[in-house]
Amino acid sequence: HRPDGVYVDGTTGTGGHASRILAGLSETGRLLCVDQSEDALSAARGRLREWEARIAYFRGSFSDLDRALEQSNLTRVDGILLDLGLNSWLLARGESGLSYQIDAPLTMRLDPDLIETAESFLAHVTHEELTSVLRDFGDLPKAPLFARRIVEARQRARISTTGALVRALSGARGPALTPNELSRIFGALRTRVNREMERLEEFLERCPDWLTPGGRLVVISYASHEDRRVKRAYGAKGRDGRLEPLLKSPRVPELDEVRRNPRSRSAKLRAFVRGANDDS
Repeated sequence: HRPDGVYVDGTTGTGGHASRILAGLSETGRLLCVDQSEDALSAARGRLREWEARIAYFRGSFSDLDRALEQSNLTRVDGILLDLGLNSWLLARGESGLSYQIDAPLTMRLDPDLIETAESFLAHVTHEELTSVLRDFGDLPKAPLFARRIVEARQRARISTTGALVRALSGARGPALTPNELSRIFGALRTRVNREMERLEEFLERCPDWLTPGGRLVVISYASHEDRRVKRAYGAKGRDGRLEPLLKSPRVPELDEVRRNPRSRSAKLRAFVRGANDDS
């Protein structure tokens, strides 16, 4: 850790992690705050006002870090943080259709650069593809059943709100959905609409190029499909030998933290370092 280094918070949200990073830097340390939501970055600017002179902001995906670094006149950085969890602030606002508890237009699109919404995706997706999305991104054993209910419901009327989706999933027969199942379904659709796993793969492929020798990468994941990709990329020796694990096994939250923040219960933190002698 270099207090005078340059770091990236690739999932800034409203600035929670960023404030901790900045508090640990010296007067010459810098932070690049990246997020795909302009609303979230606006909230972060207010929260991080005391460090304003040492922060650069970039609205976009962490997979597009080349452009973010170029905009800030940087080529490499000393550390990158990704927290792949959904920001609680965005979830609570409701207007993006991210929560099954708030009736709203079925958008789920967090990045305005993307064209597809959850509504348009559900209007054309096949039963087979939807089953794969729910199984792969939601770990849902009943994925075929839920996909069939959605396909049958859209034949009667377009599914354009979160409430309509919940009603479609509930079906006329069979057991009611649990809150956990609804949460996983909404999370799987959000992952697909926002191309989250494609962008994570793109990032993991390029990340060694963006780190200085000795630079660190920290990734916090909350779902098995996220953690699998991170582990596969650098878990043993590293995809190309340039990033190596700093921890023998991922860090998980202690019981006290889970009590304070139940959403952290599935979190896994993995950390990696680029070889100090690697300047390729």
